[in-house]
Amino acid sequence: MKKSLMICLALLSWIVLSACSSSRKMAGVRYELDYNRAAMNHMIDGAIMELLENPNGALLHYHQAAELDSTSPGIYITMAENYYLLEKPDLSISLAKKALRLDPENLDALHILAAAYEANKQHVQAMAVFEDIVKIVPNDIEALFYLTSLQILSLNPKDALKTYRQMVKSGLDDPDYLIGVGNLFLRSGAHAEAEQVYQDIYSRDPDVEAVYLALATTSKAKQDDEQAIEWYKKALAHNSAFDDVKAELKKIYDKEKNWPAAIAMYEQLVAQDSTNLSDKLQLGQYYFLNDEHAKSMATYSKAVQDHPLSERAYLTLGALNMAQKDTVAAIETLRQAIEKKASFYRARRTLSEIYAEQGRWDDAIELFEPLKDNDTTYVGARIEIAHLLIDKGDTLQAINMIKPLMETHGDDWRVPTTLGRFYFISDDYATAIGYFNAALDRRSDLPHLWVLRGLTYMQMDSLDVALDNFERAAEKFPKESEIHYYAGTLSSRQNKFAKAVSYLLTALENDPKNDQVALSLAGAYDELKQYDRAEKLYQQLLQANPESAIILNNYAYHLSVQAKELEAALQMSKKAVEAEPENAPYLDTLGWIHYQMGDYQTARQYIEKALERRPENAEVAEHLGDVYEKLGMQALAEELWRKAYELDDRRVKLLEKLDQSN
Repeated sequence: MKKSLMICLALLSWIVLSACSSSRKMAGVRYELDYNRAAMNHMIDGAIMELLENPNGALLHYHQAAELDSTSPGIYITMAENYYLLEKPDLSISLAKKALRLDPENLDALHILAAAYEANKQHVQAMAVFEDIVKIVPNDIEALFYLTSLQILSLNPKDALKTYRQMVKSGLDDPDYLIGVGNLFLRSGAHAEAEQVYQDIYSRDPDVEAVYLALATTSKAKQDDEQAIEWYKKALAHNSAFDDVKAELKKIYDKEKNWPAAIAMYEQLVAQDSTNLSDKLQLGQYYFLNDEHAKSMATYSKAVQDHPLSERAYLTLGALNMAQKDTVAAIETLRQAIEKKASFYRARRTLSEIYAEQGRWDDAIELFEPLKDNDTTYVGARIEIAHLLIDKGDTLQAINMIKPLMETHGDDWRVPTTLGRFYFISDDYATAIGYFNAALDRRSDLPHLWVLRGLTYMQMDSLDVALDNFERAAEKFPKESEIHYYAGTLSSRQNKFAKAVSYLLTALENDPKNDQVALSLAGAYDELKQYDRAEKLYQQLLQANPESAIILNNYAYHLSVQAKELEAALQMSKKAVEAEPENAPYLDTLGWIHYQMGDYQTARQYIEKALERRPENAEVAEHLGDVYEKLGMQALAEELWRKAYELDDRRVKLLEKLDQSN
């Protein structure tokens, strides 16, 4: 409907413009429109083509109209607009210029010309056109807005500020638009002009939170953090409900661990609004961080008193009780919460966890007994009790409690999931997989169910099926790091290292601080002999975790495989073995570094220990065979190479070693 109206208006505009561009004769008070009827027919046909969504057919008619009537700016404006919409700005520019030669002050033509220049990234030319528009219509807010923006982009902030003031004087007072202009100044480095814009907005409308944030950001850009803090404080003094400002100031205090300043801020906020529970709880936390435990306790106790129907208040007070090792008080607090409102489920669960830790299983279970016959908690309460029975060690009773729910509430995905988990921890993977399949039939949109099923297949040593599970899940959940991690590690186990890298890169993008993912990715790079990429990851990991045994070991092995920086590798490996002296892979790494350094007796000592601890490891067996060969123990070497090949027939190089030996 909107497009149809625009086309009709364009057609009317052409008729009027045609009449205006031709000679006009007056007869009394009667005006006669003078236009080319054949051209008009083509314009009508073109408009119809546009309605039929055939822009090229429309342009054909418009061009024919222009051939019949070359004196009408309206025809060229219509064509310029169509070419602009078809993303052909060069043609749009040419046609808009033709229209302007016929009617130099035609605003439609000027606006189209400016838009086409912008589309072509010809900002200087677009700016000149907007200047022409402003000369014709000094109060054209849209033109002034674009002109201001282009002047800023052209690094002409002084002229831009003048145009901005003209725009405001012309009636633009929307703070969001004006803050947007200030942001353009700020991004271009024109801090003084940005600050003037923000100050103008602040003086007219101090109730806009965004302007305080903008002024603080400008202060930060000028390296004046103290002034930024003052703007945040001024904002909160004006309106304590400015949550974004509050969050920014809190972030600063948290980073600096400036607890006294944070306390002062939240004391003021609570004084301004005594009904805000979040601010009270945050104040209590800052008291605790500042070792003012009595004040923290008083604040949380008051929060419970003032907000008796808030579960959060009780949970926070209970957590403080536990932090002070006052379990009795914590139990009392949580009991009060449940007595106040039976639907405080988190309080009930937290209390049950405390009881479970004390071995008070009956008390923990008793908490959920009243909920067993409630429609909304019928399943959840039974699952909670069953988990407590599992923790107690009574797996059979837990399973027997949940199994009947498959008949009565089998459509609830939690039921088969819980049974799957219970059979999994009982090492009955075949039964567990059936329940996980049932859970996924009900809720295939839950990523953790795919993970549970995949892990179960891995425990069953059905690696192909497990990989298929994780690959399908990865397609369904492109941002779930854990799923991509397992898809990557399983691909590595099948020697599909290029595919593994793809999955592990995605996993790391979605969880950049996960060391295990980074280690697996580095390992895959090593297998592909992309050592530089692996090296970069190992260095980053070691810098962040210099005492991590697994990182030290893997980095050392990475260097030993390349037979480079062996002294550094040796020191890292020794450190890893000192941390975990019985770890077979670490012992193997240390032995292999000695092998690479030509110290075969020491290598034998460590790798034999590794094989004692991991007799079914093909890589360790092959390494020990290589050591025996260097020591002239050929028969033992061949025996170990055969064993390694039996354990992993993908190690085809072992066959070459055996052939050469024979």
